[in-house]
Amino acid sequence: MTPGRVPDPWGLTARISPRRVVRAASRDAAGQPVNCYPLLHPVSGAEPDTPWAVHLTDQKGRFRLLCADLDATTSHGEAHRDADRLSGLLTELRIAHVVCASGPTGGRHVWLALTDLIDPPMVAALARLLKAWLPTLDTAPLLNPKTGCVRPPGSPTDPAAPPRILTGSTRVLTTPQVRGSDIEALLARLAHQINTTAPPASQPGTASVTQPGITDGIPHLIGPQRPLPPITQQLLETGPSTDASAVLWRLLCSAALARWQFADVLEVLDRPGLEHARTLNTGSTRTARPATGPTSPRAVLLRQWTRAVHATTRPTNPHQTSRPTDPTFDARAETVTGLVQVVQSRADHTPGRWRGRRGHAHRRVLDALCLLHLRAVRTEVEADIRRLALTCGLDRETCRRALLDLADSGWIRRTRPSHGTRGAVWTIDPHGTIHSHISETLSQGNPRPPGTGSALRTVAIHDLADRLDSAAHDTFAGYGGLGVEAGSLYGRLAQPHSTLSVARLMCWDTTTAEAHLPPASPPPGSSFERAAAGHGTSTTHLDQLATVLGTAGHGARRAQLYTLERQLWAWWLAEITWMRSPRTTPHVPPSRASPPPAPPTFVAHPRKQRRADYRAARTALIAGRHTTGHLHGLTPPRQPDANPTRRAQHVAKSTPAPGRRCRCRRVHRATTPRNLAVQTLEPTGIDLTPARLESVPTPGGTPRSPTFRNGSQAHRPQTASPQTSWKVLRPKCPNLGSELA
Repeated sequence: MTPGRVPDPWGLTARISPRRVVRAASRDAAGQPVNCYPLLHPVSGAEPDTPWAVHLTDQKGRFRLLCADLDATTSHGEAHRDADRLSGLLTELRIAHVVCASGPTGGRHVWLALTDLIDPPMVAALARLLKAWLPTLDTAPLLNPKTGCVRPPGSPTDPAAPPRILTGSTRVLTTPQVRGSDIEALLARLAHQINTTAPPASQPGTASVTQPGITDGIPHLIGPQRPLPPITQQLLETGPSTDASAVLWRLLCSAALARWQFADVLEVLDRPGLEHARTLNTGSTRTARPATGPTSPRAVLLRQWTRAVHATTRPTNPHQTSRPTDPTFDARAETVTGLVQVVQSRADHTPGRWRGRRGHAHRRVLDALCLLHLRAVRTEVEADIRRLALTCGLDRETCRRALLDLADSGWIRRTRPSHGTRGAVWTIDPHGTIHSHISETLSQGNPRPPGTGSALRTVAIHDLADRLDSAAHDTFAGYGGLGVEAGSLYGRLAQPHSTLSVARLMCWDTTTAEAHLPPASPPPGSSFERAAAGHGTSTTHLDQLATVLGTAGHGARRAQLYTLERQLWAWWLAEITWMRSPRTTPHVPPSRASPPPAPPTFVAHPRKQRRADYRAARTALIAGRHTTGHLHGLTPPRQPDANPTRRAQHVAKSTPAPGRRCRCRRVHRATTPRNLAVQTLEPTGIDLTPARLESVPTPGGTPRSPTFRNGSQAHRPQTASPQTSWKVLRPKCPNLGSELA
């Protein structure tokens, strides 16, 4: 049969229906058919007087038909374009199909008739990959094997625009020709397409990079140029404090990711952050590089820039690059993705659990945990409350309470508590339903094509990341902004929603849902209407709204506060580590020809009446905030004594016998003296050198200069401001060394 109208649509339905019944549409109070199919009608009976839909599966839930339902809710051109893309791919793979018009709205249906029965998990994977490639696809019929149904070709919807066949023939449906191997080939092609190309255009801000561009023979990442992040910009302006080469590498990688070119980097060569490209390290000082040659500033900068561009370029196929080193990555990715999909489906089907601002905050935290599971490809992830807060656009106390409530409700479980600077470990599989190890000896039924697991993981990561990024914008701040509920709804507007679906999703009544949803031609109205009307285009409209509402920069200020809190906590842990560290035995004094030890960088934590002075520590960190490294895993090397001979003589005279008490009422259980060693932080730690701390005021006390942990007077600053006051940590026991005073 040639493309056109179907002469006998009810007879065609009876021939292709996998079941003995179809679903018929109901009527409203005015007697007009509605787009809802709750009624059952036998295929052996007379033709229904309302539109009908055919099931895609048989009584056992196995698929006999496949249909890509492309809705034209937002734009007719998008549905037509997606139908042409899918039809072209099916034609390239030599898969027989039929393309039909779907009613007066301009939608499209792409039909396939199967000779082999296909299990629901494989069809679900196919639907999710198709959704990532075709934004207008409605995945509900393919993800619901029990009641999923679609109107067959010829089912009447509107007398003025009867459905018709656009491509193919009904013979393709009455005589199935598509085998299971054809579906596997289609699945493999989609997985390869997703793993090697950028996300669809409907997901702004997530463009990926496959190969670097070349301009004047110099590589760079392709895309619109954007400014450096605030932390990197601050590092560029202040310069390095420890390792200049590490700072240069960090700046170049950040500039490459910001789509800078080499000419842009040359323009900022005179900034303090690029000190390593301008000068050479000669020990205690740095000298200028020669103007020409392989060690010139331009040559060094060009070499490091080329390395940074290639280091930040995403591989063409991440799945293929990981398979030689980790052959189980694809299976683990599919397992974790399946776990996340189960959790997300359960959460979507219980909207009452997420009612109100508190419930929506809990849902964001659950989504953030799912995102961390996908990125880590593990069933347990470490998640601290500040990291979750920045991901969700909430404050850390809200995230802390949300974690506890989700654990009490059985959604998540804490497998390991927090310790030191490490956060607690959580899992979204509290009952252990997912196996920890994947057996390769058991029969897996219908195995997926290679790359399917990583492609499904990529699609799930993009969906959750886009939803959380949109909801966490400054426009939807809790204080002064549009609120948590508006942000959660905005994050869902990447897909078209009706008033009823929004009311069910947000647990609102229809009046509230209509007030929040933007109309087809939105007049000047609420801020959320203007924000939702521009969803999916850019973030410019959100930035403008945040400026109008006075919440612009809210997330950046919160990130700076949490970074400062992490550094304060890490500094105090370093102090505790030093106080609890064992003292080493004084060694033999080095020869006079030996060079003096390097000055340490770990300064005593400020004290006030022998207690930690957190206010002074906060002031010190704010004054030297140009370094933002985290102090995780402190295992610093020991520094030798500045005067070991004097130290050994003092310990020999002042150390009491074993079992006796000294004036500090401590019992010395050993006669072996202990050395007050110096703990030096890693180069990425907090910069607490005397140059940064000698002008920091400390409340109370008398003016004193900062004292380092080895007590050496040689490392004290020569000058100190009269307003400077530091509480020096003195030993409680005089037998542990009086030279610290």
